[in-house]
Amino acid sequence: MLELALNVITTASVFFTVSVGLLIVLSIMGVVNLAHGAFLTIGGYAAVVVSQNGWNPWFSLPLAAVVGFILGLIMELIVARRLYGRPLDTILATWGLAIIVTQILSDQFGRSAQFVDEIVSGEPFQIADMFVSPYKIFTIGVALVLGVGLTLVVRYTNVGIIARAVIMNPALARTLGINTNCVNSITFALGSALAAFAGAVIVPMSSVDPHMGTPWVVTAFMVVLAAGISLPALLLSAVGLAAAQVLATYFLAPVVGSLLVIAFPILLLRLFPDGISTFLRSR
Repeated sequence: MLELALNVITTASVFFTVSVGLLIVLSIMGVVNLAHGAFLTIGGYAAVVVSQNGWNPWFSLPLAAVVGFILGLIMELIVARRLYGRPLDTILATWGLAIIVTQILSDQFGRSAQFVDEIVSGEPFQIADMFVSPYKIFTIGVALVLGVGLTLVVRYTNVGIIARAVIMNPALARTLGINTNCVNSITFALGSALAAFAGAVIVPMSSVDPHMGTPWVVTAFMVVLAAGISLPALLLSAVGLAAAQVLATYFLAPVVGSLLVIAFPILLLRLFPDGISTFLRSR
């Protein structure tokens, strides 16, 4: 049971890390960024570049975030900014961007899977009768730092106040002198940076290929869909879907676990259209 609990926590940490950038873009801009998976892949290839050049594996994290931020800023200025208020067009445009990025990465790095070194390595250490990989603890720590850091920024800084103002009433925020175009640009770039950062974090646990981000963007979308517009709700959603996947995989079959990650949010939205955040607002 202890091993199952650790697997749930680890999987929830990964779910939270890969979906938090998508939540930020959706909550502030109202945009479903389907290029999120492409930025995850960009982060993975940032780790590949670091590994191929023999650099310190820790350098992959800031490199992925910086590259993601710059590319996200460029994409927002060129494409996304022209489509605000047109949700369907934005979805199609960001999906098209994801296809373009995937093709560029295929041409540059090839289509075969590549592997990178773990940022945190070492012998597994023992907890009770269970051996735990140091990288699992690292992924949990990353999710905690992201969650706590973003919560503090949103609640206790001027940046957070501006973001909340734009979320609640963009028109009033503009009237009060807030440059919403600038906020949107930084938000899209930040969401892209977090996606690329997440890609660099998770890639040592699997492999890197041009389509690495495609399944992850589906998972991230489902986690955000179940959560609604709330960081605490995102954490609860990640834990709930991780528990469903891990337990179903252990007791039934892996395919059942994957299906539950998609089925649970759909069923939840039938009952509560605003997701888990409905429960948090009622308390």
